[in-house]
Amino acid sequence: MHVHRAVVAAMSVAAGLPSPPGPAQAGAGYCVLPDHSQQSTRNGAYLIDTASSLDWIHPNPPPVSREPTPSERLDFAGFPNVSALDVSGPAQKVIVTFTTNVDKVVTLTNEEAVSEDGGLTFGPSGATPLRESPIELLDGRFFATEYYPARTGPHTATLGVLLSSALEDGESWLRSVATLFTPGDLLPGGAAHGAPVQLADGTILITVYARYAGTGAYQAEVYASADGGVTFERRGVIAEPEPGFAYNESAIAQAMDGTLVAVVRRDGGQYSTLHQSRSADGGRTWSPVRELRFAGQDCVVRGVAPRLLLTPGGALVLSSGRPDNWLTVSPDGLGEEWLEPRVTYHNRDGVWDTHGSSGYTGLAAVGAHRLIQVFDNCKLPGVRPDGMLDETACPAHGRFANGGWYAVKRLLFDVATPGTRLEPARTSTTMRWSSRYRPRTGPDGAQDGSTGYWSSAVAKGRGRYVLHLGRAHPLSRIGLSLRPGHPAGARVYLSMDGRSWGEPVLTIKDRTDHALRYDPIGRTARHVKIVVDPSADCEREIGRRCSMLNEVELYS
Repeated sequence: MHVHRAVVAAMSVAAGLPSPPGPAQAGAGYCVLPDHSQQSTRNGAYLIDTASSLDWIHPNPPPVSREPTPSERLDFAGFPNVSALDVSGPAQKVIVTFTTNVDKVVTLTNEEAVSEDGGLTFGPSGATPLRESPIELLDGRFFATEYYPARTGPHTATLGVLLSSALEDGESWLRSVATLFTPGDLLPGGAAHGAPVQLADGTILITVYARYAGTGAYQAEVYASADGGVTFERRGVIAEPEPGFAYNESAIAQAMDGTLVAVVRRDGGQYSTLHQSRSADGGRTWSPVRELRFAGQDCVVRGVAPRLLLTPGGALVLSSGRPDNWLTVSPDGLGEEWLEPRVTYHNRDGVWDTHGSSGYTGLAAVGAHRLIQVFDNCKLPGVRPDGMLDETACPAHGRFANGGWYAVKRLLFDVATPGTRLEPARTSTTMRWSSRYRPRTGPDGAQDGSTGYWSSAVAKGRGRYVLHLGRAHPLSRIGLSLRPGHPAGARVYLSMDGRSWGEPVLTIKDRTDHALRYDPIGRTARHVKIVVDPSADCEREIGRRCSMLNEVELYS
């Protein structure tokens, strides 16, 4: 079968590495997860519970036959990504992008499918310039990178970037070309893999894997832009190559304490494995890379294309695959201890454990405690030297548990929380600053399940936000996220009648939040008042001093 379209989703990282051995079943030392991990029960605080059944994203509508015809197998779909973006309206816009052709380094073509109901259902897919997941910048624009940098000199490369200011009825992505600067003697190759991260000072960080003249093998790096994505300079190296091993695809996320956590793919052994590192200075220096471990398991974790997500509720979640697709969670949001690894999807054929899904996944928050994971059913084919398709990872032999479709699917998960979430009967507040350029900013922004910066209740100066519960409840704890990424303070008061408040039951001073943080209360009340202290150096459009309540939750 000759290739009829030209696209790639993942590039070869074999330069400088020994030839890998042939496929084999998991050997001693590798973590082996059950083929079908049992759904967890709510007997702990941070278990991942399935929130919905498996559903198809592409093809749409889902196919009725178990196996595709030869022509249907040419409808390629794989290597998916997902973003949940705060746009106007009560629900986020969930965008799933995926590659639509072969796994070979050529001009990329991609499609996207969109959900307006939190990832429950998706419409038909259409062409998009997006390859990697877009993020919302602090200035309100949406930002994404293309996949392949192009070397322009020994210390420079160019990379396409995409910016959009409107993601409502339609999309209008503006493409420009950024310049990347590196001190090393750069060789051709590499990719900008992973979702960008923006720090509180506006710096945009992207992860790149690149090769240099000294070793010829790939290493994982971080590049930083202080000008909105016009130029990027190499800020730090996460992992340098080792004899016989290279580091390539990496994911970074800002942890609950503000440090950066990186999970990196290492190639060179029988399987790709995952390692991790941490930076306390914004990505400039990184701790020595070490093998990622599941808590209580002394084994090597296999995986490709890691994805990290700090949920609004404060749990850090890691998604990866190959073999199978899986999730694991760091309940405290720090990424030092990974609990409850669970297989979420597999499409084995009984021949090799790495057959079937590519292991490339996408991950996004669609609520304070809900996330969506997307994955493909069959790894996209490569191209043989004779121009024919190389489908050795997903042969059309009819043996796969979920069929041989090149398809993209999704699951939704809830991260369990202790106690019962209370919904206030009404809210009264002085935090009513709004702007037509900030559609999610307003009183409802503090209770919408998103910790996006502009998805907040905002006031010029001090702010007051009161939750009226309708009747008295024994309150076990309160979750607060103040101004994300900035030191802020607040006081929490309780009342039975809404008039007499007494002394604060909780005082927060100079705390920097990156997600919801929870504090015990242990009192009964009918009304809860949050007084948010003003902080300096606010955005010019608000004023010199402002208060921000990014998110609030009450539990009984």
